[in-house]
Amino acid sequence: MSSSSGTLLPGAPAAASSLTLRALGTTSPTQHQPVRAPCTLQPVPVTSPVILAALPGQPERASVIGDSPALLASGLAATCLTAAATASRGRRRNWRRRAAVKTLGAEGQLTKSGGQGYVNLTGFPFPLGPIFERRTVRREVGDGIWTFEQEQSLANISVNVRMTAIRLDCGGLWVHNPVAPTEECMQLLRELDLPVRYIVLGSAQYEHKIFVGPFSRRWPEAKVYIVPQQWSWPFDLPSQLYGIFADGELKDGDLDTPWAQEIDQKLLCPEQRLGFGYSAAECAFFHRKSKTMICTDALVYVPEEPPAVLDRNDLTYLGQNRDNIVLDLVALTNWRGSGEVVREAQRSDVAPASSPASEADLMRKGWQRDALLALYFGPDGRSIVEPEEAFRAISGRWLVGPVCYSLVYSGLIRQDVCDWADRICEWDIQQILPCHFAGPVRGNSDDVRRAFEVLKKADDKENETQAPSDTPMWLPWPFSQPEPIKYRPQDIQLLSDLRGILKTLRVI
Repeated sequence: MSSSSGTLLPGAPAAASSLTLRALGTTSPTQHQPVRAPCTLQPVPVTSPVILAALPGQPERASVIGDSPALLASGLAATCLTAAATASRGRRRNWRRRAAVKTLGAEGQLTKSGGQGYVNLTGFPFPLGPIFERRTVRREVGDGIWTFEQEQSLANISVNVRMTAIRLDCGGLWVHNPVAPTEECMQLLRELDLPVRYIVLGSAQYEHKIFVGPFSRRWPEAKVYIVPQQWSWPFDLPSQLYGIFADGELKDGDLDTPWAQEIDQKLLCPEQRLGFGYSAAECAFFHRKSKTMICTDALVYVPEEPPAVLDRNDLTYLGQNRDNIVLDLVALTNWRGSGEVVREAQRSDVAPASSPASEADLMRKGWQRDALLALYFGPDGRSIVEPEEAFRAISGRWLVGPVCYSLVYSGLIRQDVCDWADRICEWDIQQILPCHFAGPVRGNSDDVRRAFEVLKKADDKENETQAPSDTPMWLPWPFSQPEPIKYRPQDIQLLSDLRGILKTLRVI
């Protein structure tokens, strides 16, 4: 995580941002689209509620954070080492790339120029990567439904980000939350031999909106629809200034959309904006034919195995104890008193009696650590060292992501989110397709209701954080009932601290 001040923020999970200049190609204007400028300012944020004290002209905010010196010190140390982690990750990938070219010769060059290149310098001072190239994985997940996944990374932590394309009865594609329009991605899309008719942005968050402009220029005949309350900070600029030329805004239960006969929609659009003008707007969709609920960030399902698009070498590196920048960070800052636990784990790896872990074991542990860091930002250090138990508490079930829960949903807009979830549960859902982690995965209205139940008890710390039992009593169906979704207190502690600060400041 990182922060800056005095820059532009078009929808991010926290309160810091940056401004990125990107050269954007032009397309010929069509009946539905205005002329695109050859160069567009794209305001791009990064996330770091920890360093709010650095914001100029806001001494009262600095004083509140000053009450938590340990938190601030850890955040500053994390910022420094995140830079090192970013550089380390880049060096590893560059080394592997050079090795591949050296081994494969011309074939390696062919792969490199095969369409994965895409320069995306977003997020200052640590760009939300990959910076130079993005691999795309396409899957057909139903009759006329395809997903396109790419990697999204910060320092050593990666998650997948997903675009969904649905074939409509009109013979065109309905595309939800575009990913980077690399040549590879466009080729995979063109292979479907279907024109893109509608491009839908279902969120105000920048990691989903940042590619809408470049993607729409590849399909100039497509109409673009976006959720309302698109925003930027500190100057609330129109969407056109960061490349989005919308033909319409999404509305709750709108029966006049071109896809209304096939896809329903329910909009979360709280009247009350959060601090800094932050918008939590998100639109959920329901594809009637497949009975699939499609959302952006509202729900996640953490799988046992990592998404195919993530780099296995990076996960293997993250799974080792020695020469691991993440564990070095935990040890250096003595994160929540776990420094000695990390050092002991690192010493045990070089002990004469220790047997080296297999690559499969390292990759599995790396994936577990990756998921915990992505969902909690700063889980308990002991959970990072030995992630199995903490991972088991969040995997294999539908849940509201801890960051969304703590820093967005559980404050001023909590009732709006609960009402939205209740309306979503009116659909006959059989599977859920979010933009991160696994999807689609079987799930119904009961799963949605159970995931959002934690919001109805957001002020009850015990009900919020009591983890599911490690050894639940087994009962046969229909007597057995899934346990409510809750978060491990030691892992969500950082987010709880941040939530307390943001609530004190009335940001959320």
